[in-house]
Amino acid sequence: MALFTVDSNNTFGQTVEEAGKYNVVIASSSQYTTTKEAGKPMAIFDYEVLDGPYKGGLIRFDNEVWDGTSEGKAKLSAKRFNTIAVALGAANGTAFDSIEQFVSQAVGHQLAITVEWDTAANGKAYLAVKSYEPFMQDGSKPNGIKRPAAANSTGNSGFGNQKNTTGGFGTATNNQKSDGFNGSVAGDKQASGTASGYSNQSANSYRGGGFTPVPDGSPF
Repeated sequence: MALFTVDSNNTFGQTVEEAGKYNVVIASSSQYTTTKEAGKPMAIFDYEVLDGPYKGGLIRFDNEVWDGTSEGKAKLSAKRFNTIAVALGAANGTAFDSIEQFVSQAVGHQLAITVEWDTAANGKAYLAVKSYEPFMQDGSKPNGIKRPAAANSTGNSGFGNQKNTTGGFGTATNNQKSDGFNGSVAGDKQASGTASGYSNQSANSYRGGGFTPVPDGSPF
């Protein structure tokens, strides 16, 4: 008799399996860092879905870069972060002194995001954030579009990303790679949703400052 059988509905960490529009909270795992090549300020936002069939699911690695290398790029960066701030409920006239401050104060606040499937350089499909809006009173709206089939291909061993053998698990390959409105700019493009965008390290290995809980009087 089998000890257990695999059931994707009986796991820790709900996964979001459809594109669409979701009510989310900015998760505490969100963080501030800088881009690897040019050292530009970057927010890495993770989102937790608040309602609907994917409640509790995470949408991760929405990388937003502040580029102040020219007046024009700084204006575009301001518009990008303004869009997020307005969706979070920040009032006109609210000032931020740094992207680090913005991230620390955004954690724990709610908004709605629209996500679509994108494919990274390693062929893996991930949900990328395309737009931000205020929290929706009528709830999240998955649109039925699931991960592209090509990104779900697996061997016959019971686990994906492994060579097939006659055993129950198979032998792992030696070159496996770990399995968004994207704010990266030319020369600083990060591979959103993959570790390869951070020199083969998980984005969770970055520590942007160890933020304290959101204080009273937060702008959001």
